[in-house]
Amino acid sequence: MTLPALRLAAIAGHLDSPQDPVSSALSTSVPPIQLNRDTLSILLDGEDQTWRKWTFEQLKQPLFKYKYNITKEEAVKLNQDRFRYLAVHGFRQKWAEPSDPAKYGGIQEALSYYDNALSTMGGAHTGLYSGSIRELGSEELKAKYLPLADSFELPGCFALTELGHGSNTRGIETEAHWDAEQGCYIINTPKITAQKYWIGAAAETAIMSIVWAQLYVPHPEDSSKWEHQGIHAFLVPLRDRATRAILPGITIRNCGMKSGLNGMDNGRIWFDKVKVPRTMCLDKYGGINEDGVYESMFQSKEQRFGGQLVNLSEGRVGLAVSSINMSKTALTIAIRYGQTRRQFGAKEVGQLETRIMDYNLHQRRLYPLLAQTYAMHFAARTIAKLKDTEKTELSEIKQFHVISSGLKSLHTWHLLDTLQATREACGGQGLKSSNRIGHMKADCDPMVTYEGDNQVMLITVAKGSLSDYSPKKLPVLQSFNKDKFAGQTFSDATLLSAEWQLDLFQHHVYATSLRLGAAVAKTRAALDGSSLSLDSILDQHAALSQEFARAVIEHWILNEFVMVEKQDKTGSMTLVRQLHALWKVDMDANMVRRRYVDEAVQERVRDLVGATIHRVHENVDALVGAFGVPDHLLGSIAGDWVEANEVDGDEDI
Repeated sequence: MTLPALRLAAIAGHLDSPQDPVSSALSTSVPPIQLNRDTLSILLDGEDQTWRKWTFEQLKQPLFKYKYNITKEEAVKLNQDRFRYLAVHGFRQKWAEPSDPAKYGGIQEALSYYDNALSTMGGAHTGLYSGSIRELGSEELKAKYLPLADSFELPGCFALTELGHGSNTRGIETEAHWDAEQGCYIINTPKITAQKYWIGAAAETAIMSIVWAQLYVPHPEDSSKWEHQGIHAFLVPLRDRATRAILPGITIRNCGMKSGLNGMDNGRIWFDKVKVPRTMCLDKYGGINEDGVYESMFQSKEQRFGGQLVNLSEGRVGLAVSSINMSKTALTIAIRYGQTRRQFGAKEVGQLETRIMDYNLHQRRLYPLLAQTYAMHFAARTIAKLKDTEKTELSEIKQFHVISSGLKSLHTWHLLDTLQATREACGGQGLKSSNRIGHMKADCDPMVTYEGDNQVMLITVAKGSLSDYSPKKLPVLQSFNKDKFAGQTFSDATLLSAEWQLDLFQHHVYATSLRLGAAVAKTRAALDGSSLSLDSILDQHAALSQEFARAVIEHWILNEFVMVEKQDKTGSMTLVRQLHALWKVDMDANMVRRRYVDEAVQERVRDLVGATIHRVHENVDALVGAFGVPDHLLGSIAGDWVEANEVDGDEDI
């Protein structure tokens, strides 16, 4: 027998052996488990899913039937009509009613399963526009404008981003000067790069806008000079409410056709010395009082900036939640298709072929993403609850800003990874708009850059977290049985345990913090007295900064997952948590490169990944079914895709 033939025979024998490492792990370390769909559903979304179910029922109306072969103008009009329908039928509580975040959250979450354009409209109008009035406006402004905003009679937008400034909100160039003689603010666009850009709903929908501008007030000691107070928000009319004509001093243009998300009418806005009454400043954290004097509850512009943009952080929470729900939708479609689509495996033509979901290759493509989606769901749920709490201390605002920024980045990246994997898993069917995944890819792609570029958001995490993790030396891995890495021996039970996995993830945080901290200190020492901002220093060490930020958020996600697991008495989350964490240990390039565990342990981790994937496959109906995505929100390939493709079917929509 030739040498290549001997090698092939050896490989075949290894693969066919009943004693292969994965089979061994299945028989000794990862026993069978039977997960219950209803139990998982309650863990995910609670027992009271009233508003989620209400929304799913509304989405059965003919108005919400998916339409793909339409123009941009038709898509915008359809999006407006759909949102108006929901507003009229109770999307948001009336201003006079008690606040009910569970209602708004349940409805907004359900919309993200359905369509990103409609979900984005809900987030922009209700979260950013109305939310800014609720969070930052006076009681008079709330009483006057929120009832009209709630009913969508006075639709609005959130004008922060400019042509010249996106993620760097501090650098926006739109100006607001306080005119003491006229008793009003004067808002102006001083240059081309100061035009508001990519403003969702501005091109056609919005009548009002939350406009962010750099505020200048007369210097208290010399009125001929201006004193800069940082960025502030103003409620500014854009159009006449009756005629919808654009008001004098305001110019609006459409951003044009986009590669996706064309149901949102993104626009550009210019202001030519537009007068805004004093009371239209959202002055919770700073503004001109009745005596014509600027006052603020914060002493510094930096502190005021953090408080004012807490609503933007809340928008990032919405993106994190929406990303996970859309991931659930895509995974439901792809996995259900994989359970009915057969390919290969028959010895003769006409014999029953193998379901593609039964192939290990297909399982490894989708099940780790399924586990990550579960983990990220609980992280998003925790930060969403934090969003609805009153945050008065700067430390609370900082923590919320840091975690929401990190989750926005990792969750939206996870969504794009999931959409790409599920698109490929469905083959050519994944490209068809009516099967949803391809269309979702185009519509969701902007999420990684709007409301903060993901890479920049991770710099925010690194900057906000470095002082929290600053060891002088690397802490010992508490659950490791040796201080040194060489010669490690771990039982499968240890590798599968939450304690060991959390310890390793936390160790990764401290290890990267130690390296980044040393790099920052070395750079500062080399400056020899000259100054350089921490942002600039972190950029010099961008690779370390990104690694550290990811480590912080990954540990936070796992910790939240473990907390859910410990609180759950049914043990339903253990298997999914094991796969989620072990997949990270196996596939995370930074963890592998740092060699926290030796090669033998790393190989065993991979075996255990295979074993947990096998057990997930045995329970995949319950795990996917618990997502609760209704059939009318899924593509036809998630159901009877053969019948849907009959000659007289409705696939050509």
